[in-house]
Amino acid sequence: MTSKAFCPGHVTALFYAPEPGSSPEATGSRGAGFCVSSGVRATVEARPSDTTDMAPMEGSRLPPVMVAALGEYLERTSEPVDLRVGLDLELPVGQGFGLSGAMTFAALVAAEAELCLVDGDIGPLLAHAHVAEVTFRSGLGDVVAQAKGGIDLRKRPGLPPAGEVVHGRQEADLLLAWGPSPLHTRSVLTDEGARERLEAACLPRLEALEGEPDLDWLLEAGRGFAEEAGLSSKDVGAMVDICSAHGRVSQVMLGNSIFAVGDLEAMGRGLDDAGYEWTIVNIDNQGVRRLD
Repeated sequence: MTSKAFCPGHVTALFYAPEPGSSPEATGSRGAGFCVSSGVRATVEARPSDTTDMAPMEGSRLPPVMVAALGEYLERTSEPVDLRVGLDLELPVGQGFGLSGAMTFAALVAAEAELCLVDGDIGPLLAHAHVAEVTFRSGLGDVVAQAKGGIDLRKRPGLPPAGEVVHGRQEADLLLAWGPSPLHTRSVLTDEGARERLEAACLPRLEALEGEPDLDWLLEAGRGFAEEAGLSSKDVGAMVDICSAHGRVSQVMLGNSIFAVGDLEAMGRGLDDAGYEWTIVNIDNQGVRRLD
């Protein structure tokens, strides 16, 4: 058999990472962002075997964070299985679009469609993905948001019930753009000085929020957060200048990338002239899901 699943990408507008909790499940980030309609499509084929193994389908590779999560999931089976995994990435890796979590989560959901080791319960799959992300320091909150989609406010870090995430729904078209060089999450999460700047820039904005976040608030709070946190590159500054002439824009965290609303085609023409990559997406309000 072969099963397919999709996990949306995720954009974080502002965030900070509190001290790690007592376990990976209780560790994560506080902040806010939204899921987008481009992400990762995973194809998984499971066959009976003499030993449990996993390998990539032709044209794919298996990142360590995903191998770890799938390995933990496969410990649930009493019968050896040979797993083949294919990945179709619709956004670039390393630009803050939550692709590490999306690859892992989509592969887990597709594997569950093949093997049914947790009776289709999304909770254990989310836990496997989140623990792997925290362990590899490739993400601290993307998969918690990607589980349900929409706009997310991460009020307490970690998986529920230790963590608390509020999800909202909004329809909107946006532009995503990115520079030639990635900004790797791990390099920032291991920098104590950067972590302190993120908290100082993020926490007051979260505490000042009244009600649930919407896209207007994410753009306003995110722009101020990015400027105060001091993580904007020369490329981000150039893309912000181009897009600000045609709408509202802020930096993606953590990426050498931006998100914007307004006259998206005019923004795209300016970005093309400057040599930047871009795409138009909408907010994904469904979250991770099977495709078959």
